[in-house]
Amino acid sequence: MYLHVGSGISVNENDIIAILNIGYIKNTKDNQKFYDKLLKENEVVDISNGNEKSLILTNRKEKIKAYISNISANTISKRKL
Repeated sequence: MYLHVGSGISVNENDIIAILNIGYIKNTKDNQKFYDKLLKENEVVDISNGNEKSLILTNRKEKIKAYISNISANTISKRKL
């Protein structure tokens, strides 16, 4: 099944590694390093329209891709159930 993550984008549920609260990631030093490295080394698609709430990590064909969404991590997680 596919999961809608915002702005008309859907991802295959089987490809999702994690759905994270982006505010939490940016507020801790170690997680900020992870986030900066992710932005530098992988494809990141910002679909948040300037209102970042969640980070969805996916792995498809051995390639990490991340989506920054304006939908909260809790809401996206509930859709997955």
